[in-house]
Amino acid sequence: MIVEGLVFLDFDGVICDSLLECLVSSWQGYYQLYLGQQQTAVPMTLRREFSKLRPFVRAGEDFILIQELIDNQIPIRSQEQFDAQLAERGEDRMARYKELFYTARRGFFFNHRRYWINLNKIYPHVYHSLRGWAASPCLYILSTKRADYIVEILEAKNIRLDPHRVLSCGAKEKKNTILRTLDERGFTNALFIDDQIDHLTADWARDPRIIGCLASWGYVKTQWLEEPRDIEVLHPDQLAERVDRWLQHCPATRE
Repeated sequence: MIVEGLVFLDFDGVICDSLLECLVSSWQGYYQLYLGQQQTAVPMTLRREFSKLRPFVRAGEDFILIQELIDNQIPIRSQEQFDAQLAERGEDRMARYKELFYTARRGFFFNHRRYWINLNKIYPHVYHSLRGWAASPCLYILSTKRADYIVEILEAKNIRLDPHRVLSCGAKEKKNTILRTLDERGFTNALFIDDQIDHLTADWARDPRIIGCLASWGYVKTQWLEEPRDIEVLHPDQLAERVDRWLQHCPATRE
């Protein structure tokens, strides 16, 4: 069967392991900018606890919440518990957390760019394939991260992708962004690979024109892999074949 359509890859957790960057940015946002503590180095012992809570993140401000939860030793074992903590803090506080996280990230990006870029690691099993896929007019990156940050990271890793095919939007806007791009390009189907199961299975995320796959190597919980909610789980050794099958029939004349 010939598959014809566009491919959308999430960035953080699918293409890039940005856990250290998010850890460092949120650490500075919480301890230095929010609490006013002048700590000089991120304790790497924090990484283990931070990694456990990373799968619950849907937006940048959630990273500051993770730092607070760890700092106050509040145990979290489910998305429902995490969301309850988020709701408990209210919109104003979470808006402040959002401001703090992105302020810290911008500071690293503009003042310590090489250090910041090195905190973002392209997954080894993605790297070589992505360098080839980047030339395809049917390959897009769709992320909640700023597009210029993504382009900067990719260029530093010698991956040349047309910046117009790096799309940034909120989590709940991903479906509409995919559908709008399909309409603009004249395609009817899309393959979408993400590592946050809600981006694939929630009511606001589902559409029959979008074939979703859950990246098993990203920031995922074991439960998602065991109970994928009718979503295909994609393993590292399956990624290249799955994407190649779509891109090899991409008609460049539709660009």
